[in-house]
Amino acid sequence: MKQSFFHVFVLLMATVTISLSGCVSDKINSEEYKSPGDLAKERQAEIMECFINKDAETIKSFFSEYVIETYPDIDTQIDKAFNFLDGEIVSYDEPFSSASGSKDRKAYGADTRNIITDKGTEYKISFKGWLTNSKETNKIGVICIKVIDMTDEYDYSKNEKENGILYIGEPD
Repeated sequence: MKQSFFHVFVLLMATVTISLSGCVSDKINSEEYKSPGDLAKERQAEIMECFINKDAETIKSFFSEYVIETYPDIDTQIDKAFNFLDGEIVSYDEPFSSASGSKDRKAYGADTRNIITDKGTEYKISFKGWLTNSKETNKIGVICIKVIDMTDEYDYSKNEKENGILYIGEPD
């Protein structure tokens, strides 16, 4: 009887230990998981740092192979975007992000608003891209970065593409 009790006790302890290990493992994995929206916010924060530091190489590395191959003037586009900003960035809001699609084909993007320069000019910088794309893997990465001069009097809700908007990569 004592031996049966001992075996049941050992079996019970082993079950509890395995269960607790699974919970800890799940908790660790869930802490490492980042939602597509979080990944978009991180990418947008990196893009903002590139604009602040005028880091063309890093910003270029975010673009998909497709954009790099399709737009051989990408370096010039990046330089134009840096020069498009009137002054140095002194403040900006936290990024907004979005993601949509299935796990095989997930689009994502984000924007930063109320970007103010030391000369008082206001901008909005946004990006869109593919987080996953099983059909066109060469498109994974940033597809477009858009810089909008918000101090101009354009009606952006009508998609007027005047001098107040500059694109890097594939325009939308």
